[in-house]
Amino acid sequence: MKGQPLLIVQVEPPQNEEGGDYYYRTLAPGMAMALEEGVYVVNLTNVHRNKEEIMRAAHVLVLKNVCDPDLLPLILERKAQKRLTVFELADDINAVQPWSPVYFFYRNPENFSLSKRLVCLSDVLQFTVAELMRIYGYLNPVNIVFPNQITIIPPERMIRKNKRLIIGWGGSHGHMEDMAEIAPVLIKWMGARNDAELHLMCSDPIWNLFRDMPAERKRRVKPGSIEDYYSFLETIDIGLAPLKDTAFNRSRSDVKFLEYAVSEVVAVVQEIVPYRAAVQDGKTGFFFRNQDDLISILDKLAGDRDLMSRMAKEARLYVINERLQKNHAIDRIDFYRKQLSEVGWRCGQGNETDAVYDKFSRLSGASRKGRYLRLMPTRFELLLHDGLILAQVDRDHDRAQACFAEAARLEPQNYLPCLFGAGSSPDASALLEQALGLNSRSIKARILLGETRAREGKTFAALQSFEEAAKIFPQYEIPYVRVAAVLAAIGEEAAAQDMTRKAQALMIQ
Repeated sequence: MKGQPLLIVQVEPPQNEEGGDYYYRTLAPGMAMALEEGVYVVNLTNVHRNKEEIMRAAHVLVLKNVCDPDLLPLILERKAQKRLTVFELADDINAVQPWSPVYFFYRNPENFSLSKRLVCLSDVLQFTVAELMRIYGYLNPVNIVFPNQITIIPPERMIRKNKRLIIGWGGSHGHMEDMAEIAPVLIKWMGARNDAELHLMCSDPIWNLFRDMPAERKRRVKPGSIEDYYSFLETIDIGLAPLKDTAFNRSRSDVKFLEYAVSEVVAVVQEIVPYRAAVQDGKTGFFFRNQDDLISILDKLAGDRDLMSRMAKEARLYVINERLQKNHAIDRIDFYRKQLSEVGWRCGQGNETDAVYDKFSRLSGASRKGRYLRLMPTRFELLLHDGLILAQVDRDHDRAQACFAEAARLEPQNYLPCLFGAGSSPDASALLEQALGLNSRSIKARILLGETRAREGKTFAALQSFEEAAKIFPQYEIPYVRVAAVLAAIGEEAAAQDMTRKAQALMIQ
């Protein structure tokens, strides 16, 4: 199978494509795999207007943190066709922090349960870190860790003499609590020295943690792209990596250390799970366990520039020898090919794969680089995103409906505007019936239609909708949960209890 054409499709929820998570988990590995002979890679979001066609065409379909019941019949279809479906868990979804936009989504036990069902149904479960495998590996017997790797290799640093010591940190607002832990002691330490500055690439709230530090002793850079971040790293000597010991943080990757290391920035990192395997304490970086450790390490480094230089070069050498993306892409491809062979897939002709890839490359929003293709959001996908934000966050249902109506006008054969728009519409049933007319296999639309009919007092019609959802994928417990609720509401307690037991028997622990 080696060398035969391979179409890999990576699908994930819409996110900030300028951020590190997208770069390290999607963009960088996708581009690296596409450099291998015969390998084609397509990236798109799970609201893309052509997602159904593209996901069906994939030899390897990678679903990253996607939670959608309409994927259940698609995965079964792919199994029948001997195509490989991979689910990627990139975060501990049971420990999402309150600042995250998906916090309330995964606080819903039904969504958490659905994610586990998708993991179990997929052929392969892949992780970003070993800690996630430890927690969730039991869900799928075929699992593997593909750590984040480095793609950008900055030039070696020139020797710097007679300069102030620049201590820095850059990251997302999600690290607010981590930075708050060290801000007071860092302000105090820097206040006692005249040879150090603090540089931060951060949000307003994180910058405000250091408001008591004199203006001439600090410098702020606004958050930007991954390229902007690497440019920022060129300006600092010591990089801090505070990380509170929480369940979510324990499942993060070690990429901040890697970024510091490849940029010849001496890393001073919290002694916590993500960094233990990569950092050699005292050789490629320093661990700190508490605030006293942090200050002691900063004192040591500030008084020994030669030590800093040796550590920086040793850490950079580790990354170049062990953690470059281009050296690991083939591992992922070989694994996928092996798993395709296990499920019994037989490769088609190379020109067939090339023709499919060329077809997708002509779609609006396509950004092609050789055999790597990013399907950027067009107005249709942006309208869906804006509509969901207006409906779910701003509660502005009129404007949300306008977005969904415009999206439906642009893509009249796509069911997503009707499905998403139902939650903001005074006539949800009509929109959901329209969605089912466009996609009769939509489990989500049938469940929502059943819920709407139940609220309207249409008991028989509600039960019918839930039963039709169950027929599409009988192993999904939620339709039975909904049937039990309707039966209980009309006084059919015995039947409701039977249905509840059936749902419980299907639930994944």
